[in-house]
Amino acid sequence: MLLQRLKLRHFRTYRELDLRLAPGITLLHGPNAAGKTNVLEALFCLGTTKSFRARTDRELITWGEQEEGMPRFARLEADATANGGPVRVEMAIAEQPGAVEASIRKQFKLNGKPSRAGDVVGAVKVVLFSPDDVSLISGSPSGRRRYMDLMLCQIDHRYLRLMQEYGRIVTQRNSLLQRLRGKPDPATLLEFWDERLIAAGVEIIATRRKMLGILNDFAREAYADLSSLGEELQILYRPSLEDAEHVPEIRLAETFRRRLETLQTKEIYQGVTLVGPHRDDLSFEINGVDAQSYGSRGQQRTIALSLRLAELRYMTNRTGEQPILLLDEALAELDEGRRRLLLRLMESHPQVIATTSNINGFPQEFRDRATLLYVEEGTIGVTPPVRARAV
Repeated sequence: MLLQRLKLRHFRTYRELDLRLAPGITLLHGPNAAGKTNVLEALFCLGTTKSFRARTDRELITWGEQEEGMPRFARLEADATANGGPVRVEMAIAEQPGAVEASIRKQFKLNGKPSRAGDVVGAVKVVLFSPDDVSLISGSPSGRRRYMDLMLCQIDHRYLRLMQEYGRIVTQRNSLLQRLRGKPDPATLLEFWDERLIAAGVEIIATRRKMLGILNDFAREAYADLSSLGEELQILYRPSLEDAEHVPEIRLAETFRRRLETLQTKEIYQGVTLVGPHRDDLSFEINGVDAQSYGSRGQQRTIALSLRLAELRYMTNRTGEQPILLLDEALAELDEGRRRLLLRLMESHPQVIATTSNINGFPQEFRDRATLLYVEEGTIGVTPPVRARAV
């Protein structure tokens, strides 16, 4: 997959941007807060329909550039070439004035036709590595679930629909749990939603387990390449169903049902569903030692980079297309050996878009083979390689 053009209007720091992109490596460089990461964020939004850093979609719309009194909006558009031919993805984010506070509406088009968000996900496939990825190791379980789900949703729309359905089931079941306190025979009242929760939940768990069986091997190889200390990485799936990581798929439904029976009183008391894939987690071990609790910052960052490289390889193997690799300040905090390995990977990948605030951190011969784009105050211009040392 190759990205050819990115157009932005009123997105973050970009009032207007029409950026042509070439195969190979593109380095976006310039001072901090100039808008380099905003380009990667726009591409990630077009690939997944979600931002990797905004708390709300409203943050994506440029402030102070639109007509006073009119609803604010942002538009994003990408043209790419995939195995199936040309692909165009469009995304519009607009305020919808309401009685109290304007809400946000997102609309999508795929190849010129209005589409649902679920149909757009993965049309442009991307893998992003950012400095915040270390939180995949040290942060909350929700970030690790998001890592699994965004990867799977980009390549498997069946999984995406399953996750959407599962979310609706959990919401409905939670609503029922909150009304059941003090009611007679709650098991009978819960039976319908329990069975739906089990059916969808088992399929999600089975899909994740199958994916992790392959991803684990890819991540282990990537970590071995990035680490020179003979360390071995292992990723472990930690489902909220007790011992479910060892339960054969054919017995998962039975295990899930027993767990719901055990937790029923507690769930009714708390009014929430306490077990299922929405509560699952991952853990990481280096030579059998928990890296989340005992790993160094360098080890955790190397694990995070290994996860992204494994994600890249997994998505390529599943789809036959190499995603666009997005790297945000990827060389920061890496030692010289890991930098060389990452630079070698970047040069072997069909298309890489990377940001840096220190262009001199890249070797001159590497820069000579890359497209250098200078970013400053929401504008992007070509910087000839010969000028790169003076920037």
